[in-house]
Amino acid sequence: MTPRKQFFLAVGIMSALGIGVSTAIIAFGGGFSGGGPSIFNPPTESDIFVVGSNVKDGMSLEYTVTARGPQTSLVDGRVSIDFDQANDSWNTRFNVVNGTSSSKEFVIMLSKQLTNEGQVDELVRPYLEPVESSILAIRDMDYGGRDKYLVVGAPWDTIFYGSSSTTVRVTSQETVQTAAGSFDSYVLGYKLKENDSKIWMTRQVPFPVKAEVYDPDDQLLYEFELVRASNIG
Repeated sequence: MTPRKQFFLAVGIMSALGIGVSTAIIAFGGGFSGGGPSIFNPPTESDIFVVGSNVKDGMSLEYTVTARGPQTSLVDGRVSIDFDQANDSWNTRFNVVNGTSSSKEFVIMLSKQLTNEGQVDELVRPYLEPVESSILAIRDMDYGGRDKYLVVGAPWDTIFYGSSSTTVRVTSQETVQTAAGSFDSYVLGYKLKENDSKIWMTRQVPFPVKAEVYDPDDQLLYEFELVRASNIG
């Protein structure tokens, strides 16, 4: 039986048992290892990660970042992000330092889901672009519009490269050590060639706390680590 037929058979059996399609996708993808949710104790809304849901007024994050954007890059940079509530949006102040060569501070209005509201000043774009391609890339992950579960095995994104594609999914749970402290994390992982790409997510912080991501040629696309955090959950 082909993997595709196995998948639809699994979905059919689980649906007959009253188990949701999202749960079937996680189970078929190798999820539910170890403790936590299982096929017969399926994940709930509390296991869903929603971008921006854990932002608090006055939250402040600072990262070390090396990243390649489409046009510009950050090398040994530092990025601080400060959130101030403005009605139903976030008045978000960025301070981006590209090594020791240049720096820029700017404010962008972000929605509750942390997407840009309005046009971004072109003078800001060279500084924001590599940040959007690294720390903020979590906003663009999509797996057919499905919810993103913090459950081992849960798919989060599909990456297309050349004539191939791969699925980004939660591969494990682990305690990750960062300069800002240790966090209980869910690891998003995938491989395009030889190097493993990993992104560490937590329930307390709206963006990953650590990442090491490679392109299809095994060249470093970006890496970052949280070095300071205040007013987090």
